[in-house]
Amino acid sequence: MNLTEQLVTLHNDGQAVTTSLAIAEGTKVQHKNVMELVKNNLEDFEAFGEVAFQTRLNKQGSPTEYALLTEPQATLLLTFMRNSEIVKRFKVALVKAFYELRKNLSPAEQLLMQAQR
Repeated sequence: MNLTEQLVTLHNDGQAVTTSLAIAEGTKVQHKNVMELVKNNLEDFEAFGEVAFQTRLNKQGSPTEYALLTEPQATLLLTFMRNSEIVKRFKVALVKAFYELRKNLSPAEQLLMQAQR
């Protein structure tokens, strides 16, 4: 995982999220394949809330579209992936990251997160 980027962050609305970029990097799967899984199964992902798509510039200066995923959406995405050793280790790391984020929130942040669910 890129040390400059946290695996799980608190989004502007108080929701804990990860990105398709982080999942691709952590599972060693090409990002375009991760995005394909999300887009081909969008209805399934949206059963857990709207999927937010954003764009940022990559290292070459070209725009890269990625998905912001909540914990249930990220969990669903990982269930759609093959259980290689890398994917299994990343699943454990992601579960821990979501848990650690919640554990370290202030009471006010915890209330906001609960309200978002």
